Amino acid sequence: MVSVLRLGAVVSPFMILKYHCVQPAIYVVVLALGAATTACDGGNRVNVLVPDGTPSFSLMQFDRPLPIDPVPAGWYHRTFFRHPPMDISFVTKEGQPAIRLATNDSASMLFRYVEVPLDDYPLLSWSWYIEQAIESELDEMTVEGDDHPARIFLSFESAEGEPHAMEIIWGNRRLQSGDWKYLQFSRFGPPFPHYVANGGEENVGRWHQQSVDMRALYGEQWGDAEGTRLMAVALFCDTDETGAESIAYFSHVRVERGEDK
Repeated sequence: MVSVLRLGAVVSPFMILKYHCVQPAIYVVVLALGAATTACDGGNRVNVLVPDGTPSFSLMQFDRPLPIDPVPAGWYHRTFFRHPPMDISFVTKEGQPAIRLATNDSASMLFRYVEVPLDDYPLLSWSWYIEQAIESELDEMTVEGDDHPARIFLSFESAEGEPHAMEIIWGNRRLQSGDWKYLQFSRFGPPFPHYVANGGEENVGRWHQQSVDMRALYGEQWGDAEGTRLMAVALFCDTDETGAESIAYFSHVRVERGEDK
């Protein structure tokens, strides 16, 4: 993960996409994904997805292949200098159209820019399938062992305009569903939160339909989520710390209103 500090104020990891190329006298950049980025513009926040009021609204759907080089407007493939990106392809996996993300000592993040009010769409739902989990003796609870076969990176903006970010991850050995993992990537700012939605060898090799309440997760970390918006979603797979290999599939990432809407 990446944190940016500007005159003492901590900016979310997502905001590094805009600010990692400014003067070091003003900004201190702390990189903990193992490398600086390959581009300084962080992509363009255009063609932003906004929900249409339906009970379920798709953020990422893979019925048809997505161009990757370059990606369409509204998407951003974030890569890193010292390691190659994840291998991205589009397949039908056990009857489900999916994006296949494979790593081999590699890492990257596939972003979709969105603007989703959590008051209206509190639920994030998706399907994922881990074909090859990470095999490593390194501790996933440490920065040195911080690799996961599948992650979903979420960027939020509070009603007051404050940025926050977290990840939803697939646990390796120690982490179980419902756990929180916190890593301190810098002596500045708070630890970065990771919520474990699934994991373990016993769950490898089959599809899992998942859903989390983003309002509840946000509330656990930063307090009242009223007025908060989801601003970006990224699929993220990495083995750049452990040097391992992994294969994961995602299908149909979406937001939903929930029973009280």
